[in-house]
Amino acid sequence: MNTSRRMLPALAGALLSLLLLACVMSTASAQAAGPATVTVRVLGPAPAYESLTPLTELTTTSTPVTKDGGSCSGTSAAGALELASKGDWEGTWSAKYNDYEVISIDGKSFPFEEGSSANYYWSFWLNNKYSEEGVCEPELQSGEQVLFVPACYGTGCPPAPNVLAIEAPATAEVGKPTTVTVLSYPNAGGEPTPAVGATVEGGGDSNAPPTNAQGQTTLVFAGDGNYTIDATGAAGESSAIRGEALVCAHEGNDGTCGTQAPGSPTAKTPVGAASSSAAYTGPYAVVARATGLIDGHIYKPGQAPRVLQGTVDLHAALQDVKLRLTRTQGRKCSYYDGVTERFRAMGCGAAHGVYFSVGSQASFSYLLPETLAPGRYVLDIEATDTAGEHTTLARGTSRIVFYVK
Repeated sequence: MNTSRRMLPALAGALLSLLLLACVMSTASAQAAGPATVTVRVLGPAPAYESLTPLTELTTTSTPVTKDGGSCSGTSAAGALELASKGDWEGTWSAKYNDYEVISIDGKSFPFEEGSSANYYWSFWLNNKYSEEGVCEPELQSGEQVLFVPACYGTGCPPAPNVLAIEAPATAEVGKPTTVTVLSYPNAGGEPTPAVGATVEGGGDSNAPPTNAQGQTTLVFAGDGNYTIDATGAAGESSAIRGEALVCAHEGNDGTCGTQAPGSPTAKTPVGAASSSAAYTGPYAVVARATGLIDGHIYKPGQAPRVLQGTVDLHAALQDVKLRLTRTQGRKCSYYDGVTERFRAMGCGAAHGVYFSVGSQASFSYLLPETLAPGRYVLDIEATDTAGEHTTLARGTSRIVFYVK
């Protein structure tokens, strides 16, 4: 582990200066953001990584966080922690650097032990990557993920763990196989890779096969409701920080998880949904909804989801689901080729792109081989049933426009 990146202020003066100097430089350019819907979780120490604050989806507010004589934005990571923990955390305020050192969450703290070869502190992760910034610095955007977990500093520490992340549909059909993908984010930074042999449980299914070479497995949800599914590492990655995801399971069009019950004027909003798409209320026979991608959202490089996923609602049996992903960067346009698994040049305009099949499951997902490069992207979903009916493209549901820059 690179100790100069892992140490919090209380642990050593020299490294304190380096870390907080980076914080203050970036803080000077930070601007308060508007409220955003994000997920927050707090885990206890290894190896159990028990949930101290369960995976929680919340919307930040403009109310400032005030503790220990200091204050920072309610739309920051500190603001998200304040809401998720119901204020049950403590921090030491630095007026010089305008930030908090988190020293206790849910009553758990890790006092520095002089002379010890292994000291622990509260580390902060954003979108499954260790954050070099203080908790007041990041102004959160919708869809982002915040994690607090104890980390170790010192020559006596075990190897630093990777972080597992679950890419799963926001909704799933009870009794039908639902594909989920587990990715492993290197602790030292870099691109995630499929987590092979990981164990995924939740929703009443404890018998899912280990993840395959693509990091994928299937879950069968036993009943309707809101679930937190859990991923733990394989034998070679047993110390990995476990992954969690929220999934809402429904039984057909029962009025839950964004479905519309027969005769119901409106549909309920799914808990834990990662997409801003509204529930479908039109007259079409086949409806497709992307999940995991936020329409109109601007993702930072490396932060756009690698899993293209969604759900299909229909009256007849599903025959096929096809995706079309196109990219525009300046005057150059390209489309994703599902056969060669890379982007190919094309004439500009989504209609020049080529669809590729992702199977015939109502809850579908496709793992891109690498993170998306900067550009403007359009994801189209075309689902066809056995009666020959197919989706009509609609912005925000079966057509998602997003940006990486």
